[in-house]
Amino acid sequence: MNPLILHNGIIHSPTDPYATALLVEDGMIAWLGSEETHTQIAPEAERVDLEGAVVAPLFVDPLVLAASDLDDSATKHGGNGALARGVGTITVLAAGGTSGQRSCSPAPMTLLYRDLDAVATGALGVWVPTDELSQTDVNEALIQAIQAGEQPYLASSAGHDPQARAQAQCRSLTALRAAEQRLGVPALGRVRPRLVLDGRLDDEDTALLGATASSVTVMPSQGRLDAPIGSLLAAGVPVCLGPEPGTSPWEAMQAALHHPEPAERVSARSAFAACTRAGLRAAAAGPSVHAAPPTRLAVSAAADLAVWRADAVGVQAPDSRVAAWSTDTRAGTPLLPDLEDGAAPPRLIATLAAGRTVCGSLTSA
Repeated sequence: MNPLILHNGIIHSPTDPYATALLVEDGMIAWLGSEETHTQIAPEAERVDLEGAVVAPLFVDPLVLAASDLDDSATKHGGNGALARGVGTITVLAAGGTSGQRSCSPAPMTLLYRDLDAVATGALGVWVPTDELSQTDVNEALIQAIQAGEQPYLASSAGHDPQARAQAQCRSLTALRAAEQRLGVPALGRVRPRLVLDGRLDDEDTALLGATASSVTVMPSQGRLDAPIGSLLAAGVPVCLGPEPGTSPWEAMQAALHHPEPAERVSARSAFAACTRAGLRAAAAGPSVHAAPPTRLAVSAAADLAVWRADAVGVQAPDSRVAAWSTDTRAGTPLLPDLEDGAAPPRLIATLAAGRTVCGSLTSA
């Protein structure tokens, strides 16, 4: 495979926020730099003019339910629906198979949480279906998982149904409190429980999540995000932001930036982190997590990335007067597509895995 240089683009990299070009060699990112420099290296490389397109790491989907969702995605997108949305890692609840597998080629990396009654090779933890069990059984399933040293993921089997998610939140928090009272905070902290949130929390619930090292998954419903993402992040609770089925992760980010409650709005940078590296950090340690596509573009990282066409780019914060970092592009904050309310999300040009195009085409860049 010949070296590849992508240039005249916007490379979203915290290690080189002003980079406009990158070199891919042997499936790895071998260099990041400026438009002026790329002409002086790798004369044998194929060169692709991005014409201002954005290059970003692949997203992490924190919640995919069972094989039915995967089959539906494959039907709609020819076997690589996740890759067609720029998603490189999916977190699957109760699907058969092995964690870390790629069920079709090309396919995203799979992080698997097994069903309560199933045995799955390499599963990162166990899924507790909060809508299929009584509150007492949810409590006991959570306690048993903690005692076994498995990471529990509390989520409704209805997945993206708002009413089911609201019920799941209530049962999950009740179970978490029951486990904390019976086993103590350190026991929960060792397994770092995961749960889905859909609505508001009181201060006691937020404190419980923080004390037990729990992480939460939040998703929009019909383009609206009701979970208190800003308050959770401010309290130090890890937040994984996922898309609605069939939508782009950029739309989930857009919902976080334009939360109906102004105090809960977050910056594009925080929303991007919640859509990428948060999903890997929340997962229990395992070979599939270490093998997942990197969530940052840097030299020596695998060349797993997506190329996007955006109408505009910038540094967005809910209120630039109180932003945690400068919104001035001269400050060196990595740029992201403009996600103003109502703006069209970026359009995928191509997805690359180990430097090879697996979805779309770079010729359309």
